[in-house]
Amino acid sequence: MKPKTTAKSNLRNGNRNGRPALPENEKQSIIRPTKFNKEQDAVLMENFHRSGLSCVSEYIRAVSLNPKIVPRLTEEELRIARALSGFSNNFNQFVRLCHIHGLEAMAAEAEFYLGKFRCLFGKFNND
Repeated sequence: MKPKTTAKSNLRNGNRNGRPALPENEKQSIIRPTKFNKEQDAVLMENFHRSGLSCVSEYIRAVSLNPKIVPRLTEEELRIARALSGFSNNFNQFVRLCHIHGLEAMAAEAEFYLGKFRCLFGKFNND
């Protein structure tokens, strides 16, 4: 006697399991093999890692079809941007206090914030 199966096959209904097929206009079926020497590969991989894209083939495709790729911010640049954001919040509070107490009373603090801004903007301008 044959055991009964409880699972129904999707193949009988014409449906397939798994990821749906891509539309024709999104399929990438043409392969262009390219060879690199070690130095070229090192430069390619360095640029790929700097770009922030997820895979090398995606990077090569983007570079060949759209040659201008803007790299993501480095860790140092992200740290500076976060610091600027924090300083801007503090600066807004400082300006509010200047309206209350007067600029002459807050001159020392004004010099402190201006020095911090100059330092951070100097780091951005050096890059």
